Amino acid sequence: MHLIGLSPKNGCYVNNKTQKSIVYRLQKLFLKIDSNGSLEDQDRQYVDWLISTIESSPDHHSGILLAMDGVYDASGRLDEVQTPFLIPNDYLFNITDRSQKLFPGASVNPHRRDALTELDRVAEKGAIFIKWIPNSQAIDPSDKKLIPFYRKMVEVGLPLLSHCGTEYAIPAYDQKLGNPKLLQLPLEEEVKVIVAHCAVEGRDENGSYFFHFLEMLESYPNLMGEISALSLLHKIHRLRYLLDNPSYFDRLYYGSDFPLQFFPATSPYYFLGRMTLEEAAEIQAIDNVLARNVATLYKIGVPRDCLERGLELLK
Repeated sequence: MHLIGLSPKNGCYVNNKTQKSIVYRLQKLFLKIDSNGSLEDQDRQYVDWLISTIESSPDHHSGILLAMDGVYDASGRLDEVQTPFLIPNDYLFNITDRSQKLFPGASVNPHRRDALTELDRVAEKGAIFIKWIPNSQAIDPSDKKLIPFYRKMVEVGLPLLSHCGTEYAIPAYDQKLGNPKLLQLPLEEEVKVIVAHCAVEGRDENGSYFFHFLEMLESYPNLMGEISALSLLHKIHRLRYLLDNPSYFDRLYYGSDFPLQFFPATSPYYFLGRMTLEEAAEIQAIDNVLARNVATLYKIGVPRDCLERGLELLK
């Protein structure tokens, strides 16, 4: 679940390039936010909606809320020009403290001056994992200079949730940094790595990132994936591949990618053939978007173990 923030009073920042992006403008159309209000009001409206959504979901549902660190220059200072947006860890913890069903997914760029200290701090405050979007945070996971960071992650028991694949939702610094093969270094350093979206977008000269990821599962027992966004219309062909090869679900977590479940981006009607028209209509009538997404995935054959595996991260 993505924490979205605009107001500098909350420590948040969105650069001009991101504000002009198509995805940013589309989100403002579909999110329940009055864009005419102040930045603080818009942040409050989004958080109120987010908390209302998770609190009204079934009792056994919980969510991991995601921060987003920025881009840092060679001296370890925040580079606001290159940073697409910033959602600080302190704001994240303030919001997760408001609901017993929300848990913090912190973000720490290893290039920041205080990276190791920040890892200790967020671990002590209960972070579930560290979230990266290497393409947009200018992080090369294969850089050996990051080995002390990886060893600190292992020491404090923090997994890495890393976006893999081409990044379309926000501006990218370097799309090549989304190659899952770059994660071999943290895997060899015994970091538990979770590949976001199963690397469904993008490719290199050796083929699709998606199939690179699936091949890597055979070599690294500490590698996992998660299926957020795979029910979006332009990605369901990869979800269908997993459904046709269900053994992969033993290594996958469910993720919602909230708030991206708005119609028409995703709908049970896209899975007619795996469910009847009547079943799709029944699921579409579910008011809570999180519950609707889970019901859709379960109906088309995503195993319950996959949908519930994330609870292990919260223990």
